[in-house]
Amino acid sequence: MRPALPAAIALAASLVLSGCAVGATAPGAGATASDDRVASTPSSSPTPSAPPDVPPAPAPAPSVPLSDASLGAAATAPTVPPVRVEVPSLGIDISIAAESVDDTGALALPENPDVASWYRWGPSPWNPEGATVIASHVDSLEYGLGQFARLPDATAGTRISVTAADGRVADFEVQHVDLAEKDGIDWGQVFDREGPARLVLITCGGEFDYDTGHYRSNVIVTAVPVPAA
Repeated sequence: MRPALPAAIALAASLVLSGCAVGATAPGAGATASDDRVASTPSSSPTPSAPPDVPPAPAPAPSVPLSDASLGAAATAPTVPPVRVEVPSLGIDISIAAESVDDTGALALPENPDVASWYRWGPSPWNPEGATVIASHVDSLEYGLGQFARLPDATAGTRISVTAADGRVADFEVQHVDLAEKDGIDWGQVFDREGPARLVLITCGGEFDYDTGHYRSNVIVTAVPVPAA
């Protein structure tokens, strides 16, 4: 799957990965995320989607196409990348790889659905504002069903923890879970670098299109920081 960002981060909106892809377009640029196809009967679980890679610019969005034409110049490398995300109540415990765009201009996603991608030029869980986007394939012919296939079972209040490379942990609480057709998703809002700090987990889901080999929708989980006690 591949996400895209709004103008500056150029990402096309549309996720696909092992039958699911994520894409979005960023401000000032255009990007795409890689998509996967499921050759076998699709599972009921959604396929995870991933965000694109582009230097700091206005809010980013997921959807495979993503143009990183001048991203590198403006981007600043994050100091503390997230390396693990856990959703205890759903049995999710997945490692995270910091990714940029691939040779097609889409956000690069690990083939293994049990490894998620974090858009390295976007906010991290420790930024005071903006959306931290983490995406993963929902499934794979080689590896089977991914852990993000359980995201649809999240409900308001579900706790999520993200661990950084230096051991810091950021806790979030799910605000809402959405299943939306890719064509109708506002990826600029999903990848927004501004506004309240939030965590966005993405994968594919919904109906499987046998003609294209992709899921038609994305599962998007939005969570907000849990205030320190």
